[in-house]
Amino acid sequence: MKRLDLEFEPWAFAYRIVGDRVQRFLPHFNDLHIQMKRGGVTITLPAYLSLMVFAAALAFIVPIAILPVVLPFLLGMPLISIENLVLSFLFALLSSIGTFIILYLYPGIKSSNRKTPMDVGLPYFASFLTLLSSSNVPPRKIFGSIAHIPTLPEVRQEFSNIVRDVEVFGKDLLTSIMENMKYIPSKRLQEMLSGYVATIRTGGDTTQYLQISTENLMKDRMIKLDMMLESLYAFAEIYIMILVAAPLLFIVLFATIGMLGGFGMDPGMLMMLLTYIGIPLMAAILIVILDTYTVS
Repeated sequence: MKRLDLEFEPWAFAYRIVGDRVQRFLPHFNDLHIQMKRGGVTITLPAYLSLMVFAAALAFIVPIAILPVVLPFLLGMPLISIENLVLSFLFALLSSIGTFIILYLYPGIKSSNRKTPMDVGLPYFASFLTLLSSSNVPPRKIFGSIAHIPTLPEVRQEFSNIVRDVEVFGKDLLTSIMENMKYIPSKRLQEMLSGYVATIRTGGDTTQYLQISTENLMKDRMIKLDMMLESLYAFAEIYIMILVAAPLLFIVLFATIGMLGGFGMDPGMLMMLLTYIGIPLMAAILIVILDTYTVS
């Protein structure tokens, strides 16, 4: 007898509870639906909206049940008082609104995270597309090949959606491209595919179009890389000022303060704070900034 592994899906559970009540609000969340598609969130809009409403309600009910008992011990107020009820209600309301906003913004954040690697890898993807087109490979096979390559997973997912609509739903390739194009987070990839479709429909040379597009993308990428190098030069100067020059200046300052009597301060303690807290904290901040800096 086979064992059935049932996974708990919170959006499905929420849809069973509040799904009927959110149906009338769906037309007001078309922008959220587009962001979900661009972010690769594989949940239907009614289910995700149900999850938003259910999570927001839960984020209100739980605090409003706990805070009236907890706040009096934390803030030293009477258990039965207007202040306790008002603060509990405000905290619960803020928790509910914050939960709803976070879930609303989540698909947009995922869309932005997918957009950056698409833009970075687009010149190399365009080169591969040009190579296939110059080999007289039919457009349908070109898109099918790209949908199965392991590199550039974000682009592969978008092309998989196009191929799926063609092979499963029987749509025309150009129609499938135009329908799925609006869900691609990268504007550059949208423009390239739009020009590709227009070139085919007007009987133009797709290989020549792709070659010109690839050259333009490469030139744009080189300009962005030059800008990135200039920014890194400036960042290196900031790094030297903050983590090399500034600590030496503060050490001299603290030593001078100690020689003059301290003025109520402990120079040794200040140096320890600078050495073991200030410098590592600033270094960590600069490393995080450098790690998140990417030219798209």
